Amino acid sequence: MSNHNNSSSAQSYIAIGGVIVLLVINAFVAVYFGNPFGSGATIDMDNLAKYTVSQTNTMYDEIPTDVTSKSDTSLPVTSPSDGKLLYPDPPYFIEIDKTNQVVTVFTTSSSGRYDKPVRIMLCSTSQNPDKFPNGYWLLKEDRTTSKNVWRQMQSHGAPLYAQYTTQITGHFLFHSVPYTDKKKEALDQQRFAKLGTADSGGCVRLTVENAKWISENCKPGTYVHMTEKTKNPALTKALKEQVPKPDSSGWDPTDPDPKNPNYHPQYTEDMPQPEGYLVDNRGLDKIKISQDIWDPNKYVS
Repeated sequence: MSNHNNSSSAQSYIAIGGVIVLLVINAFVAVYFGNPFGSGATIDMDNLAKYTVSQTNTMYDEIPTDVTSKSDTSLPVTSPSDGKLLYPDPPYFIEIDKTNQVVTVFTTSSSGRYDKPVRIMLCSTSQNPDKFPNGYWLLKEDRTTSKNVWRQMQSHGAPLYAQYTTQITGHFLFHSVPYTDKKKEALDQQRFAKLGTADSGGCVRLTVENAKWISENCKPGTYVHMTEKTKNPALTKALKEQVPKPDSSGWDPTDPDPKNPNYHPQYTEDMPQPEGYLVDNRGLDKIKISQDIWDPNKYVS
C-alpha cells in the first residue's frame, strides 16, 4: 500500500513539475514574442520584424533565388555601373493570410527578396474561404480612390459603403470596414468588432488607416498572395488588442480625418524603406498569376 502511495506521489510531483516547466516556457515566449508591438499604439518595428519574419521567411520559395543567372535569357540582368543598389518596382509585396486573418506587407531587403515586413494588419476575409481561393494576383489599375474616397458596396441586404477601395481582382477589393451610410459616423461597429475573423462577403476588410495606406502606397502591379498559413492565435490576438475601440461618435478610430473626434492611430512611426538589390528582376515574373475572379453575385463587403 505504501509503495503504491509513494508511486502516486512521485507521479503527482512529476506532473506538477511538468506544468511548472510549461508555464515558465510560456512566460518566456510571451515576454519575447507575445506582443510584437511593444505597448500602447506605438508599434515597435524591430520586435515586429523579429516576430513576423521567423514565420514568413519561407513563404516565397516559388520565387527563384538565382535570378542573376545570365544563362536565363528571360531574366535580363541590369547591374548598375556605379555599383549602387536599385530599388524595387513595385516596392511592396502583400500577403493575405486567411488562417490568421492577417495582411502583411513586405518590401525588399538587401538580399533582393521581399522578406522585410513593413506593415502587419488585422483583417476580415470571406466567410467562405473558397470564394477567394489561394493564389497570386496583381493590383489593378482601377484605382477608385483616386477619384473619391467612398464606394457603394453591392450586398444582398441594405446598402453598404466603404472607404479607400483597392481592386485585387474582379469584385474583390481591399477596403475599410463597411458603413451603413455614406457618413464617417456611420461605421458598422458590429463588423468592426469582427476584424480578425472571416466575416466578409469576399473582400478584405481593414481599418480605415490600413485601407488608406494600401490605397495610397501600393500601386497597380503590386503582387498580392492569398494563402493559408499555420494557425497562430497569439499573432491574431496581439493584433486584435492593438485595434482602438470605436466610441459613441460612430467613427472608425483609426480614420486620420481631422474631424475624427475619437482618433487613435495604430502606426505612429515611419515605415521601413526598401534596402534595394543589385539586379532589377527578382524572379517575380516566374510566379503564376491567377486568373481574375468575378463574383456573379457582386457581393463585395
